[in-house]
Amino acid sequence: MATQTAANPLREKMLKGLALQKAGEVKEAQRCYKQVLKKTPNNPDALNLLGVTYRQLGNPKRAIDYIQKAIAANNNHAPFYANLARAMMDVGTDSESLLLVCDKALSINPKEREARNMKSIALTKLKRYEEAELILQSLLVEDPDYLEAYQNYAMLLMNAERPEHAITFLTKSIMLDPDNPINYIHRSRCRQKLKQFEPSQYELSEALERFPDNSDIQHEAARLLFSMNETAKAIQYARKSFETDPNNFHKCVTMGVTLLMHGDQAESLEMMKLAEKLSGGTNQTVNWNLSLSYLANGDLENGWRLHTARFDDPAAQVTRRKFEVPAWEGEDISDKTVLVWADQGLGDALKAGTMLPQLAEKAGKVIVEVSQKGATFMQHSFPEIECRAARMNAQFEATASDFDVTANISDLVEFFRPDLESFKAAPSPVYSFQKDRARAYLERLQGYGDKPVIGFSWRSKNLAAHRARYYLSAPAISPVLESRDAIFVNLQYKAIQKEIEFFRTKFPGKFEFFEDVDLFDDLLGAAALTAICDFVVSANTSVADMAGILNIPCIRFGQQEPALLLGQKNPPWYPSMTYMRPYTDRPCAEFVPEIIAELDRQMENWTPEPRNKRLGL
Repeated sequence: MATQTAANPLREKMLKGLALQKAGEVKEAQRCYKQVLKKTPNNPDALNLLGVTYRQLGNPKRAIDYIQKAIAANNNHAPFYANLARAMMDVGTDSESLLLVCDKALSINPKEREARNMKSIALTKLKRYEEAELILQSLLVEDPDYLEAYQNYAMLLMNAERPEHAITFLTKSIMLDPDNPINYIHRSRCRQKLKQFEPSQYELSEALERFPDNSDIQHEAARLLFSMNETAKAIQYARKSFETDPNNFHKCVTMGVTLLMHGDQAESLEMMKLAEKLSGGTNQTVNWNLSLSYLANGDLENGWRLHTARFDDPAAQVTRRKFEVPAWEGEDISDKTVLVWADQGLGDALKAGTMLPQLAEKAGKVIVEVSQKGATFMQHSFPEIECRAARMNAQFEATASDFDVTANISDLVEFFRPDLESFKAAPSPVYSFQKDRARAYLERLQGYGDKPVIGFSWRSKNLAAHRARYYLSAPAISPVLESRDAIFVNLQYKAIQKEIEFFRTKFPGKFEFFEDVDLFDDLLGAAALTAICDFVVSANTSVADMAGILNIPCIRFGQQEPALLLGQKNPPWYPSMTYMRPYTDRPCAEFVPEIIAELDRQMENWTPEPRNKRLGL
């Protein structure tokens, strides 16, 4: 007769709890562990597992309490410390503290998988990538199907600026867990970082089929389409995502910025105000985009007030320099030297540079630090100002100390362009060009006395597909040259030989290309060449800014530009400029007839007198 093992109801209750927990019935599992703890309040396994259930149910603080009780009951069990580390990560504990807890677990059991996994996460956050990578590699050698290791490896590679490798690990994660949408989202963000928009579009289409009602996937589709300047389509996904998850300020921001770039300024501002409310008003990404929405609606007071938030928005492509002296706040600086610095591109610096003469009237001395080519050009226009290349190290710290206060060139608006009336009262133009050089260029044109001279450019030097929606190719802009009897001067910097040959072949005697002028690096040459033009037609690049600061009539075509347009039809910065927005749902080439019509209207009564006066002829 076989003997029977005595029943152990507490053990059976624990096993039942584990089974329920593995099956996803977490609340039922909790009841089992609580029943065990009623009988044995210091049962370390029940305390630990109850803590894990609280974490699974979204209450990591309570999870920490129970897991710490488990450790107090048994401080020599590695999984307890690993579970504690995960709950601590959920509440935002600093990475150094996480590392200490993981190391404690590994001192008990160096092979504890969860502790090694958590340690790799902590090391990644501390930017100790090589150490983290070694741990993840060892985990994958031991278990080639360890899903979380692939996911964490991908995040490591993203943080380490190696997104091209992260895609491989995320694709493997999707193969192991095809029903988890987060892997699709992370892969899309890798693709976007690499500007691989078309592959991402294909992959997200598959994800949308698999998860048709998933708000996060819809949000990612909106972000991707926004990056591709497909704002009309992006709005559809952004709206669906936000309506499903209306308290998520990230989705509110995506909706707001997409509406803004589509030209729906009023609704954009409503969305950004809501995002501010949802985020508590402290998120700088929200504040920066709210600034742009205010500006797009002509509210300069609130727009400029939040304009500096761009420096704390990780998505904003600006340079934040570091100084040991304070920033100018409007106080008397008649006996001080102010250093003016730029944080964005050449066009923005040229635009904001229109305020420099007014600053020079207030300061004892002004030093402007921009790029070398920008400094050379500005020095010619502002001889009373010291203009030089930026003096800073790789950490953006100033390497010069010959100034008392600093001022960001764009943020001078607070003092000199606080409202639209101040733009109307501002002197224009304040920049100058080399007249002798310009006159020499003009003399090289056949028939300039009888025909208008029209400068033109059609794109940026950045030919990425996602930017091309608002640019033109050489053939696409050629109808402008066909439209009238004029001399057309190339102002396109970094034009490729194939483009130049196209114009030379198609428009012999009508197209002029000055090979001896470096339009990209020699801004004085570019200014002189621009100055001989009666009119400029340009894409939304610094070519148009050059025409604007010299007060030359110009048609500029491009997408929504809040800080340039300030809620107006044309830029208040440049009285001579007409801004035209191509279609948002059709190729830019289809907009060319509109450009030609506006050019015809403005040049109907052309005479060479304004150009001759500008050149001193």
